Amino acid sequence: MYSRLINILIVLLLLTVTSQAWAGQPQITGETAVLLDAKSGAVLYGKEEHKRMYPASTTKVLTALVALEHARMTDRVTIGPNPSKAGGTSIWLQEGEQLAMQELLYALMLNSANDAGVAIAEHVAGSVGKFAAMSNERARELGANNTHFVNPHGMPNKDHYSTAYDLALIGQAALKNKDLRKILTTIHHEIPRADPEAQKYLFNHNKLLWSKTYGYKGATGLKTGYTVEAGQCIIASAERNGMELIAVVLRSEGFNLWTDAAKLLDYGFANFTNRQLVQGGKIMADVPVKYGKSHVKLLAQNDFYYTFPKEGTVDLHVITEPAEEAKAPVDKGQVLGAVVIQNGKEIVGKVPLVAQETVQRDWQAITKTYFKWILPPSLLLLWIRRRLYLKRKRQQRMARRQKYYNYPID
Repeated sequence: MYSRLINILIVLLLLTVTSQAWAGQPQITGETAVLLDAKSGAVLYGKEEHKRMYPASTTKVLTALVALEHARMTDRVTIGPNPSKAGGTSIWLQEGEQLAMQELLYALMLNSANDAGVAIAEHVAGSVGKFAAMSNERARELGANNTHFVNPHGMPNKDHYSTAYDLALIGQAALKNKDLRKILTTIHHEIPRADPEAQKYLFNHNKLLWSKTYGYKGATGLKTGYTVEAGQCIIASAERNGMELIAVVLRSEGFNLWTDAAKLLDYGFANFTNRQLVQGGKIMADVPVKYGKSHVKLLAQNDFYYTFPKEGTVDLHVITEPAEEAKAPVDKGQVLGAVVIQNGKEIVGKVPLVAQETVQRDWQAITKTYFKWILPPSLLLLWIRRRLYLKRKRQQRMARRQKYYNYPID
C-alpha cells in the first residue's frame, strides 16, 4: 500500500503563442518519419513511424553503441579476412592490419565504412552473427521491438529491418553515451595507418553538421544511410535552448533528405518545450523502517522530463507516493514507492523511489518489539494458564473432600 502525500505539485503552463507556434505539421518526402524529444521520449510527429523499413547505414548507430558498451576505445583490433568482403562503402582495411577501436568507430560513423563495422563486430563478439544477436538484445532493452539486424553495417537483407520510431530510440540512447556523442559531432578526423597509401582522412557525411546550404543550427548528429532498397535515410538530432530533438526520416529522395529533417526539427522547436519535473537523485521522502535503527530516505531513481505544447494549458500533478513502512533489512536502491505524474486523470509517467542506503536489522529494536508486543501477551497467557491450573486443582481437592464426607459408615 502507498500513501498519497498531501503535497501535490500542480504544473500549469500558460505560454504566450508566438507567430511561429502551431504551424501546420510539416509535409515531407520521406516514406516514414518520426520526431522525438530526446529527454522526455515524447513523440511530437509521426508518419508511419512503426512501419518496418530497410535502415541502411543508420544501423551503425546501434553498432557503435553496442561496441562502446562492450569494448574500450583503446582496444587494439586486428583485422581479419572478412572485413574486406563487406561490400559497399569502405576504407579498404587490410588483413593483419591493427587499429585502435576508437579509429574504427570514427571510420564507421564518419565515412560509414562497412569494413570497419565487420572488424568491430568480430572483435567484440567473435563473429558478425553473434554481434547481431547482441545488437538485437540491446534493441529490445531500448524498446525497439520492431528492429532485427543481421549485420553491423546495414547492407540489404530481408531479415534486416527497423522502424523510424525504433531508430529514434536507438539514437536517444546513443546521445547519452559521451564517447559516441563526441564522434557523432566530429566533422573530420585522421586515423593513423601503417600503409602510407591507405585512406587516413575521414569526413562526416552528415551535411546538417557542416554544409553552408543544408547545415542546421544546433545539429548534434547522428547518422545518414543509403542503399537502393532503403533510399535516403537519416537519424538527425539538434539542440536549442536546452531542448534536444531527434528526427528520423526513411526512404527520402536526394536533397529532400536534408530538408525533411530540417522541417521536422523546425516544427518541434517552434511548437514545443520541455521541463524537468523530477530530478534524479533528489530526496523525495523518508519512511520508517520496521526492525531497523532509523528511517530511510527515498531518492528519485531518474530524471523525468515532460514535453509541453507552447500553446494552451497543461494541468500536471506530480504526486509522491512512498511506501508507508519498510521492513529491515532494506537494500540500497530498493524500490519503496514512486513519483507519479498525471495529466488530468491520465498517468503519463512514473519514477521509482529507491532507498538511499542499506538499513540492516537492529536486533535491539527486534528485542524491544518482542518485549513490547510479544512478552506481555505471553505473560498474560501464562498467568491465565496458571489460574486455570490452580482452579482445577482446587476443584479436585474439593471433590475429594466431598467424597470423604459422604462415605457411608456402618
